[in-house]
Amino acid sequence: RYRSGTGTLTAVQPADLSIHAGEIVGVVGPSGSGKSTLLRMVSGMEPPDSGTLTWNGQASAGPTPGSVMPISQDPLSSLDPRWPLWRSITEPLTVTRRLGKAERIRLAREALTRVGIGHLDPLARPRQLSVGQAQRVAIARALIARPALIVADEPTASLDVRTAQAMMALLRDLADRHGVAQFIVSHDVALLGTIADRLLT
Repeated sequence: RYRSGTGTLTAVQPADLSIHAGEIVGVVGPSGSGKSTLLRMVSGMEPPDSGTLTWNGQASAGPTPGSVMPISQDPLSSLDPRWPLWRSITEPLTVTRRLGKAERIRLAREALTRVGIGHLDPLARPRQLSVGQAQRVAIARALIARPALIVADEPTASLDVRTAQAMMALLRDLADRHGVAQFIVSHDVALLGTIADRLLT
């Protein structure tokens, strides 16, 4: 619930759902229906006012650091314009590890190759990327921490149809080959339906 004037606004009604390894759960609905709020609660970014969040079978305040990685709908704004790609991509690793620059560049190259843009220079800046390339960089950054869950809020909103389809195929591949669970919010029912194991409305 959110404060609204002198009262409160219920953004999400009671909900009960489970997300399993390698599964893609999609949420669709009109603007203002609570999709993004539900995503933030699932990821641990926003605590629910009531109810229980269970992670790996244990009730908790949220997932462990690095186990959930977000992908935003505006990939260019999610990348620091001052940083080369290698720094943005490998930043999640610095939470638990100490790595030198050469090692981080090597890991960034591997991550870029994993998402199909290995030709990009890790020393490039975000302004040199197309929107589609920036979204793949964001996915590379999400994957490098080896998360158990990826949460994506309208990940194809700023992409053309062809790039959006390629992006969805990449997300499906991550689930199938790497067992990454995914919780994806989108207004595009048809596109999300091509990769989701379940659609919630």
